[in-house]
Amino acid sequence: MKRGIKPEIGLMPVLFLILFLGTELFAQKNKEYIALSKFRKWGIIAGPVLYNKGKIYPQYGDYSFENFPIWSYNAGIEYDFYPDRKWSVITGIIVALEPVYNIQCTFRAEDIYDQFEVDFADKYRAYAMPSMSAPLLIRLNIQVNKRLFANFISGLKVRYFPPGEQELSVVFHNRDDTESREEFYLYAASPDNSFQGSFVTGAGLSFAFHNVLLKSNLVYSMDFQNTMEGYYEFKNLLTSPPSGGDYESSGNFLGLLFLVSIAKNKKKYQY
Repeated sequence: MKRGIKPEIGLMPVLFLILFLGTELFAQKNKEYIALSKFRKWGIIAGPVLYNKGKIYPQYGDYSFENFPIWSYNAGIEYDFYPDRKWSVITGIIVALEPVYNIQCTFRAEDIYDQFEVDFADKYRAYAMPSMSAPLLIRLNIQVNKRLFANFISGLKVRYFPPGEQELSVVFHNRDDTESREEFYLYAASPDNSFQGSFVTGAGLSFAFHNVLLKSNLVYSMDFQNTMEGYYEFKNLLTSPPSGGDYESSGNFLGLLFLVSIAKNKKKYQY
C-alpha cells in the first residue's frame, strides 16, 4: 500500500557549483556596503515554520479524515562568506522538528459504542525526531537606505534525517470497559536513505543597528522526496465497511526566520 519514494537527485555536484560561483564569481575585491562590514560572518538563526498539510489517497471505503498544516521551528547558526558585498554564499547548520501528521478523524455514532449518542471527532498531532540540515545558498543584497537592506536567497540544502516510523491507533471502549475496538490506524515512515535534499528560496530585510545586525527572511523549502509515507485504515466499525488508503507528508514548509549577528571588535573594522 505504501507509495513509492521519489528518486533523490545528485546534490553534491550542484552544491559545489554554488560554492564555486559564490566564492569565485561573486567575490568582489572591494567592500560594497561599509555599514555591514563591522558585523561578524556568523549569526544565530531561529523562527517558526508552517509545514504543508499531509495528503491522503483513498483506496477503498468512504471513511476519510482531514489534514491540517502543522507548526514547527527551525534554529541553528548561519555563516555568510561576504556579508558586506552584494553577492555572497551562505551556509550553516539548521535543526528542524519534523512533523508526522496533524489530522482530525470523525467517527459516526452508529460505528462506535452506544454511549456515543452523536458523532465523535478528535484531533491528533505528532512530530518525529529533529533533523539537521546544511544549506548552501546564493544571496543577493541590495541597499535600500543607510541601514536597511533587501536580500534574496536561493539554493539547496542537504538534510540528515535517519529512518524512523510512527503509529497512531484510535481505540474505543464500551460503556463498562469490558470490550474495546481499534477503529483507526495510521502508519508513517521516513525514507530509507538518511540524507535528503531540498530546494530553498526566499527574500527578506536586514537592519544594521549600531552593534547588531538583524535579518528577517520569508523562506520556502521544497523537498525532493516526501518526509513521511505510509497508510491508514478505518476498521472494526460497527456498521460501516472498512476504509483505507495511502498517506504522505511532503516536508515542504514556509518559514519566517530571524537572524542576529553581532559587531566585531572595533579594532577589526573601519568605517
